[in-house]
Amino acid sequence: MIKKILRKIRSSEKGYKVASKILGNKLIVNNKLYQYLYNKKIAYSIRKFEGIMPSIEIGITNKCNADCIMCPHRNIKDFGTMTMKLYKKIIDDVVSCGIKSINLTFFGEPMLDPELSDKIKYATDMGIMVSFFTNAALMTKKRSIEILEAGLSSITVSMDSNNKETYEKIRKNCKYEIVKKNILDFLEARRELNKDIKVGMTAVLMDENYKELKEYYDFWKPRVDSINLVNMQNRSDSFTKSSKKSLYYKKDLIREPCRLLWSSMVIDWNGDVVLCCNDYLHEVVLGNLNKESIKEVWFGKKIKALRGIHKKREFSKIPFCDKCNKRTIWWL
Repeated sequence: MIKKILRKIRSSEKGYKVASKILGNKLIVNNKLYQYLYNKKIAYSIRKFEGIMPSIEIGITNKCNADCIMCPHRNIKDFGTMTMKLYKKIIDDVVSCGIKSINLTFFGEPMLDPELSDKIKYATDMGIMVSFFTNAALMTKKRSIEILEAGLSSITVSMDSNNKETYEKIRKNCKYEIVKKNILDFLEARRELNKDIKVGMTAVLMDENYKELKEYYDFWKPRVDSINLVNMQNRSDSFTKSSKKSLYYKKDLIREPCRLLWSSMVIDWNGDVVLCCNDYLHEVVLGNLNKESIKEVWFGKKIKALRGIHKKREFSKIPFCDKCNKRTIWWL
């Protein structure tokens, strides 16, 4: 019931702002009663997660056509695209683990992978639901039809403003008119092909677009299946931009263990399993799926040790985590 209520709140612009103010209020979050209840919820969730398989994020490429102001992608030096051989090995492993869905995004633009449609089809033919995030700048009508016919289950478009000037200031190298047309064309292709695929929008909340959220919701909510606002974060302190509107930049809140260590496995294009969705430079590598299986990494000694450190709130023992300001919500 709580999960449904919270998701309902997050689905509206006003609800999101109210929820952010509550979760960013130290008088509430740091309150002893709140902390008691929240820690009980965290302990319950950890027990529930133990022994089950994670959600799977596969970075089929870390190349990107955009240069977004809230993203440190420019720091990456080693670029590549996952081979079909490694991809098939991972998907076969996913199936053997009983995992039912995957997301083909980590720190790149999936539509830069020329084998994207083939990779979607290989997974869907194995009974796996496939989704990915895209900036939609390369999502031509032809590519839209290809990925729809390959069996894609859902797609989320990262678009931070419905205002041309603001959008192009945030997502450099992307053109507002092209992106907007591509999204609308995709929606039209979905209708024409009669495909049951969910289309979502996501926006990174920051000072630049905060006042434009109502316009954003008014335009896109009647057209897509969901809208999700994401707090801007420091990506383990890897770039200098910050935001007063982001919950993550409130430093006086009590910090809890990161839910991602129990819920999500992130695999980059070369097979490295990295600590989390922020570890784009592979600072903490848990294993490599060229040589290991998903189960060997997920239930391995290394990740168990890191989870133990988080349980004790000894974040300074993991330099990568110590610098990170991301706050995962255990209520969901």
